[in-house]
Amino acid sequence: GFNEPFILSQVWTLAIESLSWIELKRLNEDAALSRSVKQLRIYNKDTVNEAKVLIYETVRRKNAIDFLIDESLKPDKLNDLDVGLRSFLRLYTYLVHYSDRPLSVAFDLVDHSRKILGKNVFRKVENIPDIIPSAFLPFEEMTDIQKLSYQHFHPYWYVERLADEFGYSFAEKLVEYAEYPDYFRLNCLRGSERSLDNLYKQGFQIEADPLMDSTYRILDGEGITETEEYRNGQIIIQDRASILVGEVAQAIPGITVLDVCAAPGIKTSHIAQRMNNSGAIVSVDYDQRRIQQLSRVLDTLGVTIVEPVKADASKIGSLPKVEADLVLVDPPCTSTGLFNKTPSTKWRLTPHSIDKMADLQKKILWNSSRRLKDGGTLVYSTCSITIEENEHVIKNLLDRDTNFKLVESRPFIGDPGFMGYDKAQRLYPHKHDCNGFFIAKLIKYRDMQGSSAYDN
Repeated sequence: GFNEPFILSQVWTLAIESLSWIELKRLNEDAALSRSVKQLRIYNKDTVNEAKVLIYETVRRKNAIDFLIDESLKPDKLNDLDVGLRSFLRLYTYLVHYSDRPLSVAFDLVDHSRKILGKNVFRKVENIPDIIPSAFLPFEEMTDIQKLSYQHFHPYWYVERLADEFGYSFAEKLVEYAEYPDYFRLNCLRGSERSLDNLYKQGFQIEADPLMDSTYRILDGEGITETEEYRNGQIIIQDRASILVGEVAQAIPGITVLDVCAAPGIKTSHIAQRMNNSGAIVSVDYDQRRIQQLSRVLDTLGVTIVEPVKADASKIGSLPKVEADLVLVDPPCTSTGLFNKTPSTKWRLTPHSIDKMADLQKKILWNSSRRLKDGGTLVYSTCSITIEENEHVIKNLLDRDTNFKLVESRPFIGDPGFMGYDKAQRLYPHKHDCNGFFIAKLIKYRDMQGSSAYDN
């Protein structure tokens, strides 16, 4: 049980260590936990899962937690303390202010942290755990934007930007925490209806998505990643919005596909599945480690038509000289649509990150679009909800090359895009039961000016 002292102390140790790695190395929650597990050699599944919950819940509320700690530390500041102490105080504040666990659990954490951090280090904050429970956020003195920022745990600048772009009441919905289900895709290259039957027999509860092929919502999937079906690549855990990208692309057997920023290869495998492993997919990524990861994933999933290529799609002329029937561009983005799933992302971003990302996306989309045949299809997607990384990027391409035309992306299950691009679709966690996403589909018509479409 959670309250057994030995188990509990391992949970605390894992959580504090992971929170420290998130801060020191800018790792995401899972990467930090995985590193701490190896380092501390704590492999008990329940212990790791318990620590994981604490890490996610603490990181998600970082701004409010830090505010409460700073109030309690006055005139000192949280940032003046060493990283282990900061992680302890954040975890403690989460337990006291935001968890439903009894206060005695938080006091156990104090004793434990005194032991692992050492009495000398701990002396700096010896009386702070007594002050933190009575600290509070002065909501009545805050502006509406500040209030939203602290009530729903998002950076102030981000909430302000959402309110400017989408209006206050929609921004309010966007920042609310949304629980939404996990999904998987049945991989017809490895699995079949029998795979589903086997999952039912093992007691998993799943239901088909009414609007998309091979897509299943997981109603009760505790342990689904430990099944034979998952390990053998018969099913692939994939978000609903991400599956939608492959559905919108509507790849058919025998075509040539250029798949840009392809790793880890989940969308690539969907395209290959739609093509029935017939045709050619050139999958590009900029990083050798990611290319190796892509090859491993595709191998597990039974994909045989992919040629992985290491290239930086943001540099002119660096993409392989293919004439593609379909170009898929899923560029790096700020991942604002994933804040519910990986909260550490939101504390790493700055207003500048969005503009920097949009510049990169414009370059990647432009260079990729040079490799598309006349009559071919281009699909652009991001897991971000900002207008700069989506509609502005599409506008940049349409303004520069009038042979491209936005067409409706089907199945259409999101909201229409902004700026008059209502054939593009936006998906939101609170509305569509999936990650925040943007998907646009364009067709390239024959060049009327007679110049070659493939000039860089």
